[in-house]
Amino acid sequence: MKLQKTDIVEFQNIVLKQGAALYRDMPWRTDCNPYYVLVSEIMLQQTQVPRVLQKFSEFITVFPTLESLAKAEFYEVLQQWSGLGYNRRAKFLHKCAIQIQNAGVFPQSLHELQQLPGIGVNTAASILVYAFNEPQVFIETNIRTVYIYHFFEDAIQKIDEKELYDIVQQTSYTDNPRQWYWSLMDYGTHIKKTIGNYNKLSKMHSTQSKFEGSNRQKRAAIIRLLLQYGPQTIDSIVYYQKYTVSEVNDLLMALVKESMVKEQSGIYSIM
Repeated sequence: MKLQKTDIVEFQNIVLKQGAALYRDMPWRTDCNPYYVLVSEIMLQQTQVPRVLQKFSEFITVFPTLESLAKAEFYEVLQQWSGLGYNRRAKFLHKCAIQIQNAGVFPQSLHELQQLPGIGVNTAASILVYAFNEPQVFIETNIRTVYIYHFFEDAIQKIDEKELYDIVQQTSYTDNPRQWYWSLMDYGTHIKKTIGNYNKLSKMHSTQSKFEGSNRQKRAAIIRLLLQYGPQTIDSIVYYQKYTVSEVNDLLMALVKESMVKEQSGIYSIM
């Protein structure tokens, strides 16, 4: 879809106007230093803003700088992360901090950022936008909502991500990328709350699997147990959690493989 310049300007004006009216104040917006942006972007993966707002402040209080996070033990990081879910993100964030601290400089290119653990192309682009106000193109759920609502509202077939990406690229507001994406994010949240979730029209849309009773829930329960009570044997985990020995063994093997948990002489503990 090739847009006319007048259409692009009109769309930009709508988004910027909505963004100004709907602006949400957040600590990583008030202070856009790269460390704050990195922490917030990893926390915001698969987690709603209200939950992240509280956890971010608590996390930054304990680890105010990238250096303090890099020097921390992983179990300390995981303790502060507890409650956000998807604990592997805490591992990725900790490894990111160590890698950046060792390099001595914060990455400032897509390629460099994607060398960090858990950082894909969209997250890398968002970090460049929010931390350095650099023009980049990326899509996430709120952004996708805005573009589908404005350009594909009457779509009959599922919308390909390449089509969306092309329009995002055409309409990019390069005078102030940071303000542009803040506006898209806040406007997208508003659309989802007041009109509906247009992400359902995207080929990228998928329904999240049920958490209750899932391996993800059981893994999280084991992590909480180890954080609260310290190192445990398989038998003690079975006793506390009421899972089968086979279940616990499989869950622990996965956690060890992901370097979340370590095993020594049959005793399991947080890395």
